[in-house]
Amino acid sequence: MLLWTSLALAAGPRILLVGDTGEDNPIARVVSADVGKELNAAQWLLALGDLYYDAPPVDDPHCVDKVAERYRAFYGAFPATKVIPVLGNHDLTTEAQESFSPAARDCSVAAFKQLGWVKDGSYPSAVRKLDKGGVHVDLAVIDAGFYGAGAPRPTLTFRKDAWRFYAAHYTWRTTAGKCDEQDKIPVDWLGKPPMDLWLNGHAHHLDAVPVDPVLALTSGGGMQMRERHECPGVTSLFTYVQEPNAPKVGGYLALDVLSATEVRVTPRVCTLEGCEWKPAARCTRVTEGFGVSCVMEPSTGAAP
Repeated sequence: MLLWTSLALAAGPRILLVGDTGEDNPIARVVSADVGKELNAAQWLLALGDLYYDAPPVDDPHCVDKVAERYRAFYGAFPATKVIPVLGNHDLTTEAQESFSPAARDCSVAAFKQLGWVKDGSYPSAVRKLDKGGVHVDLAVIDAGFYGAGAPRPTLTFRKDAWRFYAAHYTWRTTAGKCDEQDKIPVDWLGKPPMDLWLNGHAHHLDAVPVDPVLALTSGGGMQMRERHECPGVTSLFTYVQEPNAPKVGGYLALDVLSATEVRVTPRVCTLEGCEWKPAARCTRVTEGFGVSCVMEPSTGAAP
């Protein structure tokens, strides 16, 4: 226990990752309540997109109010200054998911502002500085509407001594869902930036996949996880899905930046009976450039 205490005292920022929260259901309510409790000891909550299903009702004059009300169902009790939103495909397209809708995006971002999540026009192509205890983290927030289709390449400026995390909705690589979308993140469009972690939702499960030297984290269990759809040739440090004929599950990830060279990623899996921590992955920053090397920690039964 002394080890956990000393790590907590020395740690940089703690970031909770949860995505795909756009429907209100029993599991979502359990996950939301648990996130709220854990957020007391965290500095940030990264909401990884698909915060509204099916799509913002852009033909309704009350679109912003209706979208904001849906957001409140999951996030309303959380301190607004801790929430960092990321737009997903459902948040900025037509209901038929046929194309990007500027009106849908405008409605979603206006709802963000109504809840106090964003203050200016820098969203989303901006780098947030998430520093704590002398540990520096630069978080680039990229929303789904900025991928391809003539979208302008974002101008992203990072500090040399900071961790580099990218937050987006779409998966880079996963083990158990969205298999047909593997490796379609337009990294060339981003200018091939060096990074340590890619953080996403979209696939409705939890996993951690090394994409050497980057670690791709999927946290799409905020509403309810889906059953596994095996993605051939992809391996992970951990994967949590809805098992057949098992109680419904949801969940999220806790990302602890322990120091300038180490991070820990811990899955939190919830049923209607409550939530529990699962074994964590511990990652060390590579000695040259950016990226990480990870191993699974032995299970201690202690909370991170």
